[in-house]
Amino acid sequence: EPTGFSPEMVNAIVDLIFGQLTHAALGELLDRELGSRRVLDEFSLRGHLQTHATGPRLITHILAGNVPAPGILSICCGLLLRSANLVKLSARDPVFPALFVESLREVDAPLADCVAVLDWLRTETDVTKAALAEAEAVLAYGDDRTIAALRQLTPPAAKFIGYGHKVSFAVIAREAMTAEQLPLLAERAAFDISIYDQQGCLSPHVIYVEERGALGPRRFATALAEAMTAYQQRVPRGALTVEETAQITTIRTGYQFRAESDRRVSVWAPPTSNDWLVVYDDDPSFSPSCLNRTVFVKPTDGFPRVLTNVRRFASQISTVGVAPMNERVMAFAGDLAQMGVSRVCEIGEMQRPPLAWHHDGRPNLAELVRWTDVG
Repeated sequence: EPTGFSPEMVNAIVDLIFGQLTHAALGELLDRELGSRRVLDEFSLRGHLQTHATGPRLITHILAGNVPAPGILSICCGLLLRSANLVKLSARDPVFPALFVESLREVDAPLADCVAVLDWLRTETDVTKAALAEAEAVLAYGDDRTIAALRQLTPPAAKFIGYGHKVSFAVIAREAMTAEQLPLLAERAAFDISIYDQQGCLSPHVIYVEERGALGPRRFATALAEAMTAYQQRVPRGALTVEETAQITTIRTGYQFRAESDRRVSVWAPPTSNDWLVVYDDDPSFSPSCLNRTVFVKPTDGFPRVLTNVRRFASQISTVGVAPMNERVMAFAGDLAQMGVSRVCEIGEMQRPPLAWHHDGRPNLAELVRWTDVG
C-alpha cells in the first residue's frame, strides 16, 4: 500500500482524524488561540483596543510521512488563517494530504484552490528554496536533521516553526492496577501503541507500572499482550521492510535469550510472526523502541523514579499517558511540565489530542498571525 498501512489501519486513521475535524472543534481552536474567530475578518474590541489579526499570505508546509494527522491539521490551520498554502508531500506518504485536498474540492472548490499540493525530492534543494522563498511562514515536520536543514534554507523574514523528533511514554499508578480495571486499561494502552503502527511522536515506547498495586507490573504486561493480539486481529499492522524486520527480530531474540536465565525479563510475542512485541524488563531506564508495535513494560517504585529515568530524554518527550487521572497524578503532571513535557493525558487518549492542544508546547495559530491595533 502507498501509505505503508494496512487497509484496516487506513480506515481507523480516517475515522480518528476526521472524527475530530468538526466545525465546533475548529471554531474552538480559533476562539481559544485568537480570543475570537471574528478578529480574522474585522476589527474587534478587546479591552480598550480595536484589534485585527492577519494570517500569512503564503504558508509553506513541509510534511513528514510517518503519520498523516499533523500534516492535515497543518493544512487546516493555514486555511483557518485565510492563507495560501503550498504543501510538499513526503515520499513516505504521498496519499493522505492529497486526498484530503481533493475531498475539500468536492464540497468547496474555492477553498481547495487555496492549497497547492506538490512533490519533489528532498535532494532537489533549488526547488525547496523556491518553495520557501515567498513564504511568510514555514511549518516543517520531520527528523531533527531535516528541520535544521530547512531552517537554514528559510529566508530570515519568514516565521519558521519546526516540529522535530519526539517520543512518548505512559505511566500507570498503583491505584489503577486492579482486576476490575485491568482489561480496559490494557485495551486502551494497546490502542495507543498500535494505531499508526507506533510511527508517531505520540506513540508510547515504554509503559511504567507502579509497584504495590493490587496487581503487579508483570500482570499488566500479560494483559497488554492479550490486548495487542486482539487489536492485531482487528487492525493488522502494515508490511515491514527488511530492516524493520531485522530490528524487531534482534530485540525479540535478544530478550528471549535473556529470559531463559533471568527472571527479571519476560517476552510476549506471536509464535510465528513479528506482528507485535511486549518486553517486560526490571531495568527501569527509558529505552526507545524500534517501533512497529514494540513496547517495553517496566516497574517503578514511584513517580519521582520515573522522572529520574526519563530525564535524559526530557527535550524529546512529547506526551505522557497516565492512569488514573487523580490528584496524585495531577501533581506528577506538574513535575512533567517543569521537565518540559507538553502534554499529559489519560492512557487511551494519547493519539487523540484535541485540535486546540499546544503541539510541542506551542500554539497552532497564534504564532502565525500579525496583529493590528486601533486605539
